[in-house]
Amino acid sequence: MKAYLSLCALLFGAAALTTACNEDTTSLGADIMPEADKVFTEQLTVKVPTQTVKTGAIAARTNNSYLGSVIDPITNIRTTNGFVSQFFIPEVTLFPAREKMMTDQSGNIVADSCSMTFWHVNYFGDSLATMKVTAQEIDTEKTPNGNTTYYTNLNPEEWLKQGGEQQTASYSIFDQTQPKAQVENKANYRYFNIRLSKEFAQRILNAYYEHPEYFKDSYAFAHHVLGGFYLKHAGGLGAMVQADHLALNLFYRFRPDVANRPDSIISDVQVLTSTEEVIQTSRIENEIPSSLLDNTKDFTYVKSPTALHTEAVLPIDDIVANGHYSDSINSARLYLRTIAEENTTQKLQEAPPYLVMMRVADFETFFEKNQLPNGRTSFYAALDSKGSSKQKATHSYPFTNIAPLLTIMRNERDAGAGVQATDSESTRKAKWAAWEQKNPNWNRVAIVPATPVYVTTTDPLTGKPIKTLARLNYAFGLYGVRLAGGQTNGVDLSVIYSRFNN
Repeated sequence: MKAYLSLCALLFGAAALTTACNEDTTSLGADIMPEADKVFTEQLTVKVPTQTVKTGAIAARTNNSYLGSVIDPITNIRTTNGFVSQFFIPEVTLFPAREKMMTDQSGNIVADSCSMTFWHVNYFGDSLATMKVTAQEIDTEKTPNGNTTYYTNLNPEEWLKQGGEQQTASYSIFDQTQPKAQVENKANYRYFNIRLSKEFAQRILNAYYEHPEYFKDSYAFAHHVLGGFYLKHAGGLGAMVQADHLALNLFYRFRPDVANRPDSIISDVQVLTSTEEVIQTSRIENEIPSSLLDNTKDFTYVKSPTALHTEAVLPIDDIVANGHYSDSINSARLYLRTIAEENTTQKLQEAPPYLVMMRVADFETFFEKNQLPNGRTSFYAALDSKGSSKQKATHSYPFTNIAPLLTIMRNERDAGAGVQATDSESTRKAKWAAWEQKNPNWNRVAIVPATPVYVTTTDPLTGKPIKTLARLNYAFGLYGVRLAGGQTNGVDLSVIYSRFNN
């Protein structure tokens, strides 16, 4: 009898266990968790107002230098570019021994000719437009130095050498004196020449033999021999060309074997180039119609170089309202959708490949100090397009999580305003208002165009290349895009909160 009862108990227990396993267990963890430890999440969408503002000057330390003048046919912004460039001195013997060089009756070195070649690949606008450029010599005592930050509104006219070399030349992007197949082939560099005087070349050559110490490196050369050249747009409209590099060509003759063959003469050239090792600074001028700053429209502009960008006001008040003051901000997504220009057939500017977002207070120093987006106070987003050939693609810049910035702004305001945990909502608001008057840009962010610079390394395990973002430069090229938003409609910011059940 006892054995029978034990068997019945065992079967009943097994049946009960089987029944429990078949039930829904999704609330099992919640059932055993203490009520105070439960985490609740909530999603909220708030509006972010945006506006178009003038960009102003940007730190001009860049090797992406442009020359020319164009008018954007859609916005009527006129952009004119020029730049200053020094020349690199390699640590090699530049010229033959002095006794081998051709000289005049006074014993001065004789140069045959001199020119400066502007090598280029990328351009904007009309490739056949006739343009003018003036090359002006920079004074060695005023040449740029690496210890000073120069901005795109600089005035190179103040650096010019009195009585220095100055020449003007006409050019077009496609040199019509060359075969069409050659100039249109991107594998071949395009270029144009600026003829410089023979006297200028002779001055450089004589300095080489009189003061060889001035040619020991690029710094000594720039501060004692040639401070560089300012390439100034001097006329024409409709084309902008990106400089790949400049080449200073010094043509001369020499006798290779003075003792045995004094009549043997060789023509040669020494080429000095602009490289990343020397300074290049851009001068950018924009004429911007005031109508583009009308913020009653449902979009904003991003236009480069240094023309217009978008500012957004992150609505911290809305984010912490309605009982969310003590909640943790887990995620915050902001998608900036592009709007097609009204007349795309005349479109000159392409959308920038990247946009970078940072606090307005950090705007000036971000590019000046070559900072990278840190995921806390600065972020970047690549242009993303979704759609197929049958379906019109939509474009946006996805800032997938700016929650750290929202948290920093919220905590910064509380600390600055002296808010206490025991303060009522009305007390908090009064303290916030007083602090915000002294810090009007505390929740403003700038959204500007950028171009990435990557460094490629090799994975030691797989042997595959790895691209790492090394630098994010301001986009000095001609880029432009309209972003949905504005002061009235704004942009949707999706916020996800979490909190413990207290």
